[in-house]
Amino acid sequence: MDGKRGISGKLVVFLLFGGALLMWATVFLIGLQQKRLHGGGGTDLADTPNEVRVWLQALPQRWSRVSLVEGQGWVMYVPCYSSNSELVMRTVSDSAPGLACEYCDSLDAYGVKDIVRSQKDSVWDFRLEPQAGSLQMLPVTDSLLKAFPEAPFRDRIMLWTRPRAGGKTDSMIFVPKSQESEFETLRAEDENPEGCGGEDPD
Repeated sequence: MDGKRGISGKLVVFLLFGGALLMWATVFLIGLQQKRLHGGGGTDLADTPNEVRVWLQALPQRWSRVSLVEGQGWVMYVPCYSSNSELVMRTVSDSAPGLACEYCDSLDAYGVKDIVRSQKDSVWDFRLEPQAGSLQMLPVTDSLLKAFPEAPFRDRIMLWTRPRAGGKTDSMIFVPKSQESEFETLRAEDENPEGCGGEDPD
């Protein structure tokens, strides 16, 4: 997404408030993760390409990003003349298992070196190559829904957190693509076409 694309000031404020709430929820979930890691319990490990591929094949193959927008709730936010971000599993047998993050700004394709699955709470931790923060698949539990009030999450979500400059954390949440209908779609050009530079140049 190039620098010419913009969004309305109102949306910027909405996104900033939503980002703050999302950051709080992320800190909460990281705290749960640390409690889990120090609380014992067995784990399952997939650490060979074949094992990782089999585990990835058992998951939904496409995941859609959802964003928290103040006043709008959890939505599929589509930037100016672009597409909503998606995670796509790569599981073909003639290449290394991994995933691609489509329309995710600086993120691209990653190998999955191994996956650790907690037997206690069914949280999956993915080790990516090259390293790109923490990617987890979390079951939707009462504790998670308390961290994300009014979010129509069902079954499981993907949480991708990355450290940023200044000690900040960037977080993205994905749901299985089959659950897209649970969320409204918010398009930047519909909210403020002028902020997107007018008509789509293509």
